[in-house]
Amino acid sequence: MTERLTVRALPYVVYLVGAVVVLHNLWADPGGLVLRDNYPDQVQFEWFLTNGANAVAHLENPLFTAKLNAPYGVNLMANTSVLALALPLAPVTLMFGADTTFVVVDTLALAGTASAWFFVLCRLLNHRAAAAVGGAFCGFAPAMISHANGHPNIVAQFVLPFIVLVVLRLGGPGGGHARRGLVLAGLVVVQAFINEELLLFTALALGVFVSVYAASRPGEVLPRVRGALLSLATTALAAGAVLAYPLYLQFFGRGAYHGLPDDVVLYGADLASYWAFARRSLGGDLRIVNALTQNATEENSFFGFPLLLALAVVVVWLRRDAVVRALAGTGFVFAVLSLGSRPRLAGADLRVPMPWGALDGLPLFDSVVPTRLALVVTPVVGCLLAIAVVRYDRLVTEPADRAPATGARVAGLVVLALMLGPLVPTPVPAAARPPVPAFFTTGIYRDHLPRDAVVLGLPPGWGPGLRAMQWQTATGLDFRIVGGYFLAPDPRTSDRTGMFGPVYAPTLSMLLDVAERDMSIEVTTTLRAGAVADFRNLGVTTLVLPADHPMATELRRVVDGLAGPGRLVADAWIWDVR
Repeated sequence: MTERLTVRALPYVVYLVGAVVVLHNLWADPGGLVLRDNYPDQVQFEWFLTNGANAVAHLENPLFTAKLNAPYGVNLMANTSVLALALPLAPVTLMFGADTTFVVVDTLALAGTASAWFFVLCRLLNHRAAAAVGGAFCGFAPAMISHANGHPNIVAQFVLPFIVLVVLRLGGPGGGHARRGLVLAGLVVVQAFINEELLLFTALALGVFVSVYAASRPGEVLPRVRGALLSLATTALAAGAVLAYPLYLQFFGRGAYHGLPDDVVLYGADLASYWAFARRSLGGDLRIVNALTQNATEENSFFGFPLLLALAVVVVWLRRDAVVRALAGTGFVFAVLSLGSRPRLAGADLRVPMPWGALDGLPLFDSVVPTRLALVVTPVVGCLLAIAVVRYDRLVTEPADRAPATGARVAGLVVLALMLGPLVPTPVPAAARPPVPAFFTTGIYRDHLPRDAVVLGLPPGWGPGLRAMQWQTATGLDFRIVGGYFLAPDPRTSDRTGMFGPVYAPTLSMLLDVAERDMSIEVTTTLRAGAVADFRNLGVTTLVLPADHPMATELRRVVDGLAGPGRLVADAWIWDVR
């Protein structure tokens, strides 16, 4: 009995160990290290995790915050606030800090996604070895390792396999249509509070899969339509009731925006990336990868030519299988869509119209990052691999009275190794965490900030805004800040297009110039009056400048001229500008 349980648990243990190995650089010191390739997103998610812990501990509103982007606040439903992860893990955050929770979430996201696909594939294929291969690929494919660099909301796909399983069983024998609809509603609600983009992709992918399958097997699908529609109606009513207010807030509430910035909307996968290897794969080559992707966290379409060739053989070999045809069709559709509206081949613009160009302006679709549509291809490939293993195993072991061909099995393992070996992930790199001033970490700030403080970190700007979010996280979000890293409507556009971070007032932009361009500014009466107006309009109470900033001397001279002499408290200069 014990031996049987050990065997059954083995894939889950292997997946967990694999996730720890991939992220072992962060596990070495969660409080002292950050992701080398994507420090900003880690800071943002640690902030969201802290916000979720505060929502549990202090009964704060988890859907909107006034702590960022003062005095306007941030719509957290319109940002990736991962409440389905942050709220349950609040005890971990409160006890060990958001830096530890982040590594826990990233690890469980990788292992959990692989485990969920293994569990579902076991149910669908009744073949543990095949399910183990498929689950491993779905959880540790290059795209997943890429997003493990700061996108736990993308990596945490462990709800999606169960959504797929429930949908595929809708309208099936046994009745219980309302029960199935309620189960699906529960899964949809949980996924909506992890990542809505992946929920949309899953719905679209299932629509394509079922359509292609139904075209091949109408006699099998049509009798199930009525029951499936009853279940889906139950899902819509139940999930709609729970999500009605959060979605209203997201799309119409304070801080709602419509669409993403143009540079993000044009993020499409390079066609050549499909047969290349990602940077965090054994076969990866940075010189090639950097020419084919926008950044280290969006390598969604790197599958490598050995696997693509093998998949082509599998699809041809199993072309009579309706499931294989439906999977292949779904993968092809999403691979084409992932190229975006302006497709490229090895960096060169192909100048041909693409289907995504007709969709990217539509509601919901205007908030999709096109290259992420390739994320659908990963589980498609994982399922095809699992089916291929099942069929190959049957080929070499049937008829039942024939002994398995050892040579054939060895050959199958060799082919599998050649396909997947170059894709084996390498550890995600880490770097030293930017330090938080002792002014915050030791609690000294409580004696020098007003009760409802609004802090402007100096100099303003993207990088300093991230540092200020770290200051907040270190204090449990004990004060508000101007700026930060978030998505909010662009005040310069009439259509409320989303943008990252705030638009800084003229005086604040001037301070950024002092820091970044080594400019020398003479403080005039006009400039001083402008600063006073900017501070008042933003509700700023306190300016904070880390004493070790490389431009601290010049910044102090300018800010002293604008706001009066500052005070050095511990390792930070502060100005009270109330």
